[in-house]
Amino acid sequence: MRRTITAIAAVTVMTLPLIGASPSAQTGRAPSGSTGHGQVVTGTYSTGGAQAWQPLPIVRTGADPGGSVDATVVADPTALRQKYTGIGFSLDETSVSNLWKLTPTERAAAIRLLVDPKHGAGLDRFRLTIGSPDLIEHLPFWSEDDLPAGVTEDFGLKHFSVQRDLDLHIIDTIKLIQHYNPRATFFASAWSAPAWMKTNNRFLGEVALKPGSSTDYYQVGKLRDDCIEVFARYYVKFVQAYARHGIRVDALTLLNEPGMDVVYPAMDISIAQQQKLALAIKREMRAARLDTQLYVHDFNFWDWHDPNSTATKNYYRIFQDAPDGSVTGAQVRKAADAIAFHPYWGDPSVMRDAYEEFGKPVQLTETSDLSPSTVLNDFRLDAGSYILWAQTTDQDGGTLHWTPARDNNIDWDQVAATTKWTNRLVTVNTETKKFTVRDELYGLGQFAKYLSPGDVRLESSATEHGVSNVVYRTRDGGYVTVLGNGNATDSKVRVVVGGQSFVTTVPAGSFATYRWQGRAATAAHGTTS
Repeated sequence: MRRTITAIAAVTVMTLPLIGASPSAQTGRAPSGSTGHGQVVTGTYSTGGAQAWQPLPIVRTGADPGGSVDATVVADPTALRQKYTGIGFSLDETSVSNLWKLTPTERAAAIRLLVDPKHGAGLDRFRLTIGSPDLIEHLPFWSEDDLPAGVTEDFGLKHFSVQRDLDLHIIDTIKLIQHYNPRATFFASAWSAPAWMKTNNRFLGEVALKPGSSTDYYQVGKLRDDCIEVFARYYVKFVQAYARHGIRVDALTLLNEPGMDVVYPAMDISIAQQQKLALAIKREMRAARLDTQLYVHDFNFWDWHDPNSTATKNYYRIFQDAPDGSVTGAQVRKAADAIAFHPYWGDPSVMRDAYEEFGKPVQLTETSDLSPSTVLNDFRLDAGSYILWAQTTDQDGGTLHWTPARDNNIDWDQVAATTKWTNRLVTVNTETKKFTVRDELYGLGQFAKYLSPGDVRLESSATEHGVSNVVYRTRDGGYVTVLGNGNATDSKVRVVVGGQSFVTTVPAGSFATYRWQGRAATAAHGTTS
């Protein structure tokens, strides 16, 4: 049976429309005692590049005239959910390579627009890759511990190096991000262990048909059992190497999409190995006096848990005791700081299920969905972060080495000539040396510009008449709410948080963010992990 954070939390979710608001608020009338002037509420809105982060008329809490509204948003200051971690994108080699096709001035302008919280969108959370991911522009694929000819193993990690990260301007790009957004944070993922740590001695994925099937494949390359400890030290070396360049990697994922049946960099890692690796990573981090967090899973919604499918990997089982008694589920739960998800298969409500069952923060570590509406919905399902994957290509869709083909002898040059991803968040024109961005960036900024890591989401009422919402309590005791108006006309909205309320008009087709100071509240339940 699923264990909720507390019994009170479950009741709160079910009865939310009655929490924090009087019956009059639910019927569109102002709560009693709301006639005086209270806290100043400032707001901005975006519909796209033409209307980006535009100021809205200042209103005040307590200056609620009553009367009918198009929608009412109600949030309970004591019904705490997840902490905000960040919104951003991956610094994969393809994206970085395209940014470095711009002139230095234009590149700086692009980064500033993306990450500067004052003059840009304020994107603040970025995914690094430990070695080559599944999307690169320049061959060959690489790990951080590739061996010279004649060397077959490196348990001392003497050949570990992030020189390729330097040569490909990944670290230079991080430095630019840090310049324009000093509060930016970074986490990292590996797609595979170095080749010599794997059973097939191959960094790239290798696939084979499952016995008796002509369509279903499995990943041949597995982590060697005797390499679990050294793989954990490999992660520590990466964190330490980046720290020497002034970059704090505050979290690692256990492995990107473990067991994915693909021929780009990938690796299978059994549930038993995942358990042992999780414990080894935290042990090695402690020994190195690092407080780096660990995110487990880092795969699709239903690869975590789908009781209705025989195809799912059901990786939630890492939190169960190992059959041989070598590892307990409690040990793994203690080692795991969060559960990471990708959205390509399954129902996103699994995030809320995982959050409530295990009491662990949930992070969305890879997605290609640019819609601010999806961000809002995923935050309402307890995601703490929202990280976009591979969002910068050129005007032709880029030079990419990614393929869905299950062919161990794939022609990577042919893949580069034919695989194109157009219309990403950022497009670099290699002829004019200029960049453009999609309109969704400005909606993403309505979250990232105004939220800070540590702000805590409050449970809030559902979408009403096309107006959706997410509400946060800030670290300094204020509130931030982002409202999405999916209507073609302006919508009059009443916002009620505890004993405070205000009425505002949200422009048609926009995302609008409002900020105000709140009253002290005592949390009745929830988590701030």
